[in-house]
Amino acid sequence: MTNIRDNYSFKEMEEMKKGFMEMKALYDNAKRFGIKDKALEKQFKDAQKAIKQVEELQEIPDKFNKFFSERGWIAYESLKFELMKECVALAEQGKIDEAEEALIEYFNDKDTISILMASLTHIKQFKPRRTLTLNALDDHFNGRYYASVPLFLMMIDGFVNDVEQKGFFAEGIDLTVWDTIAAHKSGLQTMSSIFGKGRTKTTDEEITLPYRNGILHGRDLGYANVKVSAKALATLLALGDWARAVNAGKKGIDKEYVPLTMEEAAKEISTAVEQLQENARARAHMDKWERRELEIGVDIPEKGEASEYGEDTPETAVVSFLNYAQKNNYGHMADLLSKFQNKGKSKGVLAGELRKIFKGKKLIDYKLEAVKDEAPAISEVFFCLTFEKDGGKRIEHNGKLRLSYEDENGDIVARGYKKADWKIMIFEVRQLETVGLLTN
Repeated sequence: MTNIRDNYSFKEMEEMKKGFMEMKALYDNAKRFGIKDKALEKQFKDAQKAIKQVEELQEIPDKFNKFFSERGWIAYESLKFELMKECVALAEQGKIDEAEEALIEYFNDKDTISILMASLTHIKQFKPRRTLTLNALDDHFNGRYYASVPLFLMMIDGFVNDVEQKGFFAEGIDLTVWDTIAAHKSGLQTMSSIFGKGRTKTTDEEITLPYRNGILHGRDLGYANVKVSAKALATLLALGDWARAVNAGKKGIDKEYVPLTMEEAAKEISTAVEQLQENARARAHMDKWERRELEIGVDIPEKGEASEYGEDTPETAVVSFLNYAQKNNYGHMADLLSKFQNKGKSKGVLAGELRKIFKGKKLIDYKLEAVKDEAPAISEVFFCLTFEKDGGKRIEHNGKLRLSYEDENGDIVARGYKKADWKIMIFEVRQLETVGLLTN
């Protein structure tokens, strides 16, 4: 079996390394004749850091799968690379259980997983499963593993079926995709084999892997624990990377790598260096971030005009959204929804969704109750809303809106790092759809 490091993209990186070494050798030779360039010196210094990171990118996914695939974890594109690197280092020190605890902690981080799940909802084959998956996430984060595990397994199987017309656990399923990490033979294909094993004996002993047959057929009764739930969730998120690759047309490709010319390699290295420098600046900005402590009624009013809540704040976006809701201005409300979460949807489509959510109830009053900055790019605004239903009955609803800080392309960035705006995540708004339905 070829390794992940043999993927097309990693071979490109290898050529970049070779190109860099050739360029540096030429420059070192030129220096002997007194030819020096400060800008080039700096570029070579920065590029050496890039080369080290390229080497790590080539090595870590294979090592991660070697240590952890039998335990139910695999490397994939959207899994935090620093976490994979940390886990590999621990495993190499013989601390594999400690590494697994770090993985479980990661998949119990509500903020991190919510962002990854929001990205998953952009995939057309996954969209019908959004509500059930959010229910499963709620169960997972609240320790109801008896409920989260079966739901995750069902979502995994159905999601793959809609992409491939064959379920994740079906005999003969081919989950490999060209030039990917998640869909390498050592990744999802291996998970399908492990999780799909036959389980013919009924037992209430605790298991640590999400065996689909044993769990859904009522044989593995000791499945309700955080390890099983986290591994099923991790696999579902890895399938997001797989589905994006399939939808992008990578399935069935077997393209041979053609080495870059020296000029092409130099250009690739320069681009990589620039990106690394940009990442470093972003990290430095995030390190300076501090959570605000706001008191409603003191620092900001519980209700007012958007101008009273300061520029470029999440509470300004929420107040604007609620003020527009009182006027049934769904177009302006749509402008305030997350681009990251709604890529591909027009303003008209989003306005139509909002109109449906608010159908049968009119927002007549609101008051803010709290603002919580959860992360550099994530904040939550809590409130009490007063609706009037058709017929005149009034209903109060306590809830929150979760917001992400997004640039013009819909990419999430740290607050204040560059020009961006606070946008509201639609899955929070959708909770308003059921407000008052059970009230006579």
